[in-house]
Amino acid sequence: MNKKDVLELENDQIKDVSAEILDHMMYPRNYGKLEEAQGIGMCVDKKTGEFVMLYINVLNDNVNTIQFGANACQDTIVAGSLFTEMVKGDTLKNAIRAAELMDEKLEGAPKKQQACSRLVLRAFDAALINRDNHNNGVDEEMTTIDLVQSCEIEDEVEK
Repeated sequence: MNKKDVLELENDQIKDVSAEILDHMMYPRNYGKLEEAQGIGMCVDKKTGEFVMLYINVLNDNVNTIQFGANACQDTIVAGSLFTEMVKGDTLKNAIRAAELMDEKLEGAPKKQQACSRLVLRAFDAALINRDNHNNGVDEEMTTIDLVQSCEIEDEVEK
């Protein structure tokens, strides 16, 4: 394969990824409230007021149903749609591992995308904590986690 073929292949892959992201942005999957959820988690960016709520039902150790709602930017909506599609129907163990891997992969992304995507991942963590709490007899509506790094990233000024 020559350099031109590699560049064309890379451009085709970029187009495919861009098309998928655009599709999730325009038509988010698994968006909306899930009635009768076993676990409800919320992650809040206190600086911006943005938040994600994630609802989960697990049956026989499989993520049977997962939905999310958000008052957040498009990056967050896309991340929520992609993540819920990725883990829906999979084992809970694989879903947790997918969240961990996604979190690791975010290290190379721009800070804003890291923060926006982590709203979804921390809401997932909160939903699992809430589900465990319910299973242990704790009566709470939802579990909330505050986002550590805000989605509002100030431009760094070179000195």
